[in-house]
Amino acid sequence: MNTSTNNILKSLTKAECYYLDHRLVSKSYINRLPSLIKLENEIRKNTLVLNTCLRYEVYNFFGDRFNFKDKEKFAYTSGSLCLRRFISLLCGLQSEIIGEREIFLQARKAVYNAVQNRSLSKECFWKINSLFDIAEQIRNKHSLTQLENYSTIGADLLNRKIKSPAVIAIIGGGYMAEIFFKKVNMSKIKKIIWINRSLDKVKKIVNDQNNILKDFFEFYNFENVEEKLRSADFIFSAAHNCGGLFSSLRLEKTKCVIDISYPALFSDKVSCEFYSINNTYFENLLKNPVPKMSVLAAEKEIDALFKFL
Repeated sequence: MNTSTNNILKSLTKAECYYLDHRLVSKSYINRLPSLIKLENEIRKNTLVLNTCLRYEVYNFFGDRFNFKDKEKFAYTSGSLCLRRFISLLCGLQSEIIGEREIFLQARKAVYNAVQNRSLSKECFWKINSLFDIAEQIRNKHSLTQLENYSTIGADLLNRKIKSPAVIAIIGGGYMAEIFFKKVNMSKIKKIIWINRSLDKVKKIVNDQNNILKDFFEFYNFENVEEKLRSADFIFSAAHNCGGLFSSLRLEKTKCVIDISYPALFSDKVSCEFYSINNTYFENLLKNPVPKMSVLAAEKEIDALFKFL
């Protein structure tokens, strides 16, 4: 560990973290937390809130007194253990799919949002950026780069399940929906129904692909699409901020729904094979998990960062 890294870590030893993640409570409980925990009026300077489908974590990096009324509902850690947790999280070692990249990007986005909301000072912002740099170095050194994610797993599942030309519905227009689309075996597809708030966005994704017949596609927004969904053989959902939208929908014709939305759009009422973040351990579906020796070596290096603090 170089002097600069050591100084950064020493300057953050008053950090504390209140957290719940998928290893402590059910995923469905984490999904409910944003409606149960209200922090808007309690956020102090240099505080970062990281909320994903697998975690709800509140970091207070400079140790300013931080007493929010629901803190007894969380696990707690501070000092070196808090920093260790954050770096391990950025390395993808606290994720369901070990080594996945999404958590790094989600945390980066949360930091920038915190700066825009003025809940992080410039000094704190640059020090947190240094933690990202440390995590990136550890990721690269130990090959913590899991190319599979929820979308690629979803595409692999459907590619195996489709036995004859099928109608597929894709819900969402973000990068997870785009990854799924690019991984689906188009030779098995009869039609793709794509549902999203912004139709221009998903049309551009399609138009950017070569050698795809545009007649394959139908595009709809979220209004009155239930019948279109009922006509699909398979459904993949990766939408945001519309949880529970189709929670009462029954799909008699549909063979399988894969819903990685946060919160989920569908529920067990779909009456077909149903995979969601809440009911599926996606790490068990990986084709090439990160080797255990890489994980152990990375954990050992993270431990060494704090040996002399």
